[in-house]
Amino acid sequence: MSNQTTTSLRKAEQAVVNGIYAGIAWLLLDFGLLVREHGAQTITAFASRPEMVVGSVIVIACVAGLFYKSRTAASILFVLFLIPLVLRAVQGAFPPAMMMILSLVLLYFFLAAVLGTFKYHALIDVKREASRSD
Repeated sequence: MSNQTTTSLRKAEQAVVNGIYAGIAWLLLDFGLLVREHGAQTITAFASRPEMVVGSVIVIACVAGLFYKSRTAASILFVLFLIPLVLRAVQGAFPPAMMMILSLVLLYFFLAAVLGTFKYHALIDVKREASRSD
C-alpha cells in the first residue's frame, strides 16, 4: 500500500474518531442542559420523556457503531443532529450564538465522520484488491 493511501487511511480513521468525540460531546451537552433545566429532578425528567431516552439510546448505539467505522451509524448520527437544526431554522427559533457555533462545530465533525467512514471502507477495499493481486 502506498504512502499516500496510508496517510488517507489515517485521516479517515481520525475523522471517525472525531465523530465519536462529537457524539459523546452531544450527549454530555444535552444531559448538561437537562441538569440545568431540571436540577435535582433530572433523572425523573429524563425517564418521563421516552423520546429523550430513545434518542439517547440511538445516539449511544451510533457512537458504538463508529468504533466499527459503520457508515450507517455515522449517517444516522449526522441526520439525527441535522434535523432539529433545520427544523429550528425553518421555525425561526435560532439558539443563542454560542450554542449555534457549538452546533455547527459538532455538525462539521459528524459530516467528517460520514465522509471518513465511506473513505475508510473505500481504501480498505483498495487494499484488499491490491493484496489479492499480489
